[in-house]
Amino acid sequence: MKKSIFKNTGTDLKRLLNKYKPDEILYVSIDVAKYNHSFMVANFFGEVIIPKSDFPYDKNGIDSLRKKVDLALQQTNAKKVFFGLESTGHYHENLTAALLKLGYDIAVINPTDSKNERDNIHAKTDNIDLAAIARVIMTNKGKRSYIPNTIYYNLRRASRTHRQLTGQETSIKNVITMLVDKTFNGLWNPENNIFSEKWSKGSLLFVENYPTPQQAMRLGVKRLTDFFRKHNTKLTVETAQKIIQLARIAPAREIEMMESDMKALRNNLQVLKALSFAIIEQRKQMVKYLVCTPGIYLLSIPGIGIIYASDFTGEVGDIHRFDYAGQVISLAGTAPKKHQSGQLDKDNLSTSRKGRNLLRMTVNQIALSLDNHCPEYHSYYFTKLSQYQDTPGKAKTATANRFIKLAFSIMRKETLYCPRAYKSLFSQKEHQDYYQTIWNKMKETLAPYLCDDIPPDNYLVKIQNQLEETYGINP
Repeated sequence: MKKSIFKNTGTDLKRLLNKYKPDEILYVSIDVAKYNHSFMVANFFGEVIIPKSDFPYDKNGIDSLRKKVDLALQQTNAKKVFFGLESTGHYHENLTAALLKLGYDIAVINPTDSKNERDNIHAKTDNIDLAAIARVIMTNKGKRSYIPNTIYYNLRRASRTHRQLTGQETSIKNVITMLVDKTFNGLWNPENNIFSEKWSKGSLLFVENYPTPQQAMRLGVKRLTDFFRKHNTKLTVETAQKIIQLARIAPAREIEMMESDMKALRNNLQVLKALSFAIIEQRKQMVKYLVCTPGIYLLSIPGIGIIYASDFTGEVGDIHRFDYAGQVISLAGTAPKKHQSGQLDKDNLSTSRKGRNLLRMTVNQIALSLDNHCPEYHSYYFTKLSQYQDTPGKAKTATANRFIKLAFSIMRKETLYCPRAYKSLFSQKEHQDYYQTIWNKMKETLAPYLCDDIPPDNYLVKIQNQLEETYGINP
């Protein structure tokens, strides 16, 4: 196929005109609002067939829209209709799903692209917006929002909700730490070595019931030890002794003055319990859909757990919609800028950052995790740090882009990770042992979150069959 300066847009338009004549194509632009939407129908040449008209967002409104579009098709003898609308918050999502269910071709465009198509970017009316949206889809300009299928939509929503909940959990923990410092100063000081983990069951149980030094002193070592034993904690008499010793010397206000602090502490601890439970349930939801995608193969990479694998797969979507890894890098906005003019050719510029923020954040976090857990990537990251001594952030970005290329290959080929240096050195038995170890780690990672409602036809079953057929491993 000959190259086109329009890349995919030129190819799509050529394919369209090979199938339909220009006067057989109609375009429906929709201006999305919260409750009531506007639409306009125009032909390939920009002539208005149906001027601006409003319809409510309900079944009757969508049915009215469909009838008017069918009428326009009959009047013009058109055979093909394209819909275009802006990605306006979340308001466009249900409308898009309803139109897709009716079998229409939908283009979800970036509001910035339609804004640039206005005759006057400082003027904004429904008619101006509808005309601008129509021009964007007619000329195939700008970017299109990806509309994921059921599996990838649910995975992305579960992943983003998990990110939101963990952010709330961090905020609540900061508040609880502040309140504990106010009610029982020094209790969670790591130098006092009282609790090995301040968020452990025993630690939270104690601060919920006895948040002040006065209460601990009144309880005494024996009853505090009995309290820990009664609630099945791992804390011993030594811990109780350390708490009482600290309570004797800890500066404290009167209990009456700390009443609201104590109440706030208990309430925040209840919120933390609810959030912790919700986070576990959300991880189960992530795993439910992750195992139905090739993203499950990412768990074979050291340093990649269900959170990173779900975040990456949910934001990228179906990996088969990309032709090469560079497209995923562009989606993440981690591609380095290029500036060339005449004899000037700059390299080592900063990244474009014109991509999906959550995906860029995820791959940067993954880069740091790989540096800590994956020997192959630790070596690469160290090499890049030496290369970019003045700009260490570029080492992280380079590692992130290398991961994207690896993830693209693994997910497209549906293979488990194996370090490059090992592929030619392993014997059949060593390969068998290696993949057995990888598979055991994957099962261990997934075990707490696997539920009965996981679809039986999933990629875990596929991996089991691959290992059994190729290496004789009986999972």
